Amino acid sequence: MASSPSVSDIPVHDPDDPATGAERELRQSQRMEVIGQMVSGVAHDLANILTAIQGFAELASDGAPEPVRAVIDEIRATADRGTDLTRKLLAVGRARDLRPRAVDLNDCVAEVGALLSRVVGPDLEIRTRLIEGLPPIRGVVSDLEMVLLNLVLNARDAVGGAGWIEIGTRMGAPSEDEPWRHVVLSVADSGVGMDEETLARVFEPFFTTKDEGVGTGLGLAVVADVVRDLGGRIAVESAPGRGTTFTLHLPAPEDLEAGGADVRPAQAAGGNETVLLCDDDTGVVRMLASALRRVGYRVIETHGPHEAIAAFHERDGRIDLLVTDVVMPELKGQDLWAQLRMGRPELPAVLLSGYTPDGLEAQGIDLAGGKLLQKPFSPEQLRVTVRVALDENLLPG
Repeated sequence: MASSPSVSDIPVHDPDDPATGAERELRQSQRMEVIGQMVSGVAHDLANILTAIQGFAELASDGAPEPVRAVIDEIRATADRGTDLTRKLLAVGRARDLRPRAVDLNDCVAEVGALLSRVVGPDLEIRTRLIEGLPPIRGVVSDLEMVLLNLVLNARDAVGGAGWIEIGTRMGAPSEDEPWRHVVLSVADSGVGMDEETLARVFEPFFTTKDEGVGTGLGLAVVADVVRDLGGRIAVESAPGRGTTFTLHLPAPEDLEAGGADVRPAQAAGGNETVLLCDDDTGVVRMLASALRRVGYRVIETHGPHEAIAAFHERDGRIDLLVTDVVMPELKGQDLWAQLRMGRPELPAVLLSGYTPDGLEAQGIDLAGGKLLQKPFSPEQLRVTVRVALDENLLPG
């Protein structure tokens, strides 16, 4: 069975290249990092576009006659599909977050599996059999996504055409080898299977049955390393003509709890406070302003950090809330907020970004207590987040 063409297994062999295998792998890793940054940048731009489309569509549907509302609903549904794809691109291309945290394995499978259905081709069926209510495991999200990518793409190559791949999760049964609470992730395929000689070497670094220059043979070795780092165990069952099943046993600590949502429902989504908006995307600014003005807020529109700073000083700091994009070319959103708080220390903020909190922190971006609203979002999500940020600022202490 050939090893997986994972993100580190793209062909890099050049017979005239004097570099060592390790040097070639380092070069390829650097290339993939650049590609990941490009993917994240494109996904971030798409998130801005989709935020405006979704927002204006929702605003246009208010009070519209039924035939018009039906068309608008189709626009919103299409934008929702774009939103789902954008978040998957961000999951694959984001900066690598190396901090272990509570991870829902089913969420991880859903995030990567939906994207893989486009990668493996139309002749391969990807099945999932996920048991609900699994306890979280402690791990690095990007590592777990990489494990899934490696195993599924490895299975794709083993099948080679029409067939199926099944990804499953379940609770593990305690045993003498594994007395600790654990969850199980399995990836099975209908491929050609492996003989005993290949099976014995499947996790060896640089072992591959592919032709010269087609892969480096690191995919399954990386999978095994990640599983060991998690304190787990990996097993593989295979036979020629009978397919292959990889089974991962991963610890699920008793005291680990998955994190909750950052935004909670608000009693009222409207208000009469003054909100300073800042985003370098004009369409997003117009949508934000329309959504907030409809429920009573006084809104100041600005299209960049320096314009926002000028507007703040023109009003002698009489601003109740800053709503700003995080990633802007002139000044990052959290830096803009820090400058404004020099004049008004208690100023709350809602920070907008296409990236997740983990993706931002992996880039060294500290939210500093601001409310994060991930793009794309609806006008109602914006209003709830704004109201929560304003109300929390009024609480004592």
